[in-house]
Amino acid sequence: MNRVSLCVAAATLSLSQAHAEEKRAADAHEHGHGAFRMAIEEDHAEIELEIPAFDVVGFEHAPSTDEHRAAIAEAAGKLSRPDMLFELPRDAGCVAGEIEIEFGSLGGHDEDEDEDDDEHEHEDKHDDHAHDDDHKHDHDDHEEDGETHSEVSVAYHLTCEDTGALDSIGFAYFDAFPNAEELEVVILSASGQNAGEVNRDEMAFEIE
Repeated sequence: MNRVSLCVAAATLSLSQAHAEEKRAADAHEHGHGAFRMAIEEDHAEIELEIPAFDVVGFEHAPSTDEHRAAIAEAAGKLSRPDMLFELPRDAGCVAGEIEIEFGSLGGHDEDEDEDDDEHEHEDKHDDHAHDDDHKHDHDDHEEDGETHSEVSVAYHLTCEDTGALDSIGFAYFDAFPNAEELEVVILSASGQNAGEVNRDEMAFEIE
């Protein structure tokens, strides 16, 4: 890993830690409001998306009906298409590679990881116990307001022909998820940091 990569990776880690502290300090997470973080390196870019589960599926509790499970499957399908959610300059030639999607207490989902039958069976045996632990943890954290809050986390790895052409991002994300209202945006690259917000009225972000 070269010096630029190390700097970007360190900045990303620092940003993630700061974001986590920010979230813990908040009185409660806010429906409609999420975070988009992007680290641009020489030939690729990493995107992290953290959003309330409500924004993409309309609820934040464990699925209990076929409709709930269908909503999660539909959201997973949309989230697995970064080309449909984030409009990058065509000249950058970015193509999605690994994608990881985690639905928190709603249940896990990983786009690119094949598990063998034994591992899958082992996880199934512990699903109920894990869910009970997650539910208890969520309940304890939000006992005062009586709500269960769940976050959806997505990580995208993009391979790009020319990262220098990454000068803007369009957020069709808001069209895909009607409950979403705003994203806090942070872009890190060798040239510095860009930060701001996008919403339904301002769905484009300029990278300086």
